[in-house]
Amino acid sequence: MKQSPGRPPMQRLSARVSAIAGSLAGRLAVLLAIGMAVSALIALLAMDTLREHQFHDIQKEQAAKSVVDILGRLHRDPRELERQLTDHGILGAHATPANWTMTQPDPALGSFVQARLDTGRHVAIRRMPSRICFQDAFGHDTAAGMSRASFPDCWFVEATGANGLKHRFAIDLLPERPVGVLFGPPYLELIVLAGALLGIFAARVATAPLRRMERAARTFSLVADIEPIPVTGPSEVRAALETFNIMQSRVREALRERTQILASITHDLQTPLTRLRLRLEQVEPEALRERLIDDLSATLRMVREGLDLASSSESREPWSVIDVDSILSSLAEDAEELGRDVRFTRGCQALARVKPVALSRCLGNLADNAIKYAGAAELSCFREGEDLVIAVEDRGPGMTAEEIEVALQPFSRLSRSSGGTGIGLCIARAQTETFGARLVITPRAGGGLSAQVRLPGTLVA
Repeated sequence: MKQSPGRPPMQRLSARVSAIAGSLAGRLAVLLAIGMAVSALIALLAMDTLREHQFHDIQKEQAAKSVVDILGRLHRDPRELERQLTDHGILGAHATPANWTMTQPDPALGSFVQARLDTGRHVAIRRMPSRICFQDAFGHDTAAGMSRASFPDCWFVEATGANGLKHRFAIDLLPERPVGVLFGPPYLELIVLAGALLGIFAARVATAPLRRMERAARTFSLVADIEPIPVTGPSEVRAALETFNIMQSRVREALRERTQILASITHDLQTPLTRLRLRLEQVEPEALRERLIDDLSATLRMVREGLDLASSSESREPWSVIDVDSILSSLAEDAEELGRDVRFTRGCQALARVKPVALSRCLGNLADNAIKYAGAAELSCFREGEDLVIAVEDRGPGMTAEEIEVALQPFSRLSRSSGGTGIGLCIARAQTETFGARLVITPRAGGGLSAQVRLPGTLVA
C-alpha cells in the first residue's frame, strides 16, 4: 500500500499492519504460525511426559535389581551385609536408623519388586524424601558444587523373612534431573520464530496464484489485451484462474465485436451520405445548400470519430520498449516541420514498455488541443515517486476542475464555437488505458493546462 510521505511513521506502520492482517496471506501466516507453534509445544510436552514415564519404568527396574542384590547378599552373609550397609560399603545402598518403620508402603512398587524375587521373603517399599533419607547430610553444608537438589532418590525397603524377622535398608537411585527447557528461553522463542517463518513462507506459496490473478485483474481493468494467466497451483486455484481466463477472453471478444459492428455501420453509411451530398449540391438557394452540406460533413465526421473512439479502447498493437525522450523529441520535430509551436523542454532518460502508436496518438491529440486553444505546447518528462510522468502543457485560458471533468466525457464541448466533436480528450484517455497508463489533466500554475500521461513503475525500465 502506497503511503503518503506526510503521515507519521507510527500511523504508516499501523496502516501497513492493518493491511497485512486484513489480507488472506496475513491471516494464513498467523493461523499457520500459531498452529505450528502450538503443535510443536504439544509435541514437546507429550515427548517430555513420555520420557518421564519411561524414566520411572527404568528406575523401578533398577530398584528391583538393587533389592534382589541386597537380599541375595543377606541370604549369603547377613553379618557382612549389615557391616557394609552401616559403613556405606555398598554404593547405592545404606542402613537406616532403627526408629524407622514402614508406613504407607506403595503397593504397586511392592508388587513390582516382589514379582522379581525368588525367595520366600515379603517386601514392602516406598519412596522417601531425600531430606529424611539423608538427614545427616542435610544438617551440614553440602559438598562443593552440589546442592540439596543433587541428592538421589531414596527408596525405603523392608524385607520380612519366613521367621518374621525384618530387615530394613535404603537404596539410592540417581534420578534424571530435567532442565526446564520446554517453555523457557530460548526454546519458546525459537519455536515461535520458526512457526512464524514457516507460516509466512507457506502463506506466500499458497497465495501466489491468487496474487497473480489479482495483478492480472487490475491490469485487465486498464488493458484489455493482456496475456492469459498461467494455470498453476492447487485445484481450486486452477479452477478460478481458468474461469478468469475465460472471462477475460470473452470480454476481449465482446470489445472486438463491438468495434467490428461500428466499423460496419460506418462503412455502410458512407454510400448514402455520399449520395446525399451529391443531391444537396442541387439544392437552391445557395445559402441553404451550404448549411446543409456543412451539417452533412459534421455528421460524417462524428460517425468517423465515433468509430475512432470505439476502436481506441481496443488496440491490438504489440508492446514495445521505447525511449520516452526520443518519442517526445520526434513529436516536437514533426510539429516544427508543419510550422507548429511545440517545444521539448525537459527529458527523463527513461525506457518504458508501452504501445508506441497509442502513446504517440495520445500525445498528438493533447498537443493539437494545446495548439488549438493556446497556440503552443510544451513537452516534458519526469519521475514522480514510482510513476513516470509525460506532460503536455500550455498557457491557454485553462479550465476549472469541473470543466475538465466535462471535457473528458465523449461528445462534450464547453463551447460550440470551438468546433470539433468533443471526443479528442476522450480518445487520448482511451489510448493511454490500452497500455495501463492514466491521463490526468489539471490547471497549470500561472495559467493554462497540464495534461499528464502517468505510467506506473511496473512499465518503466
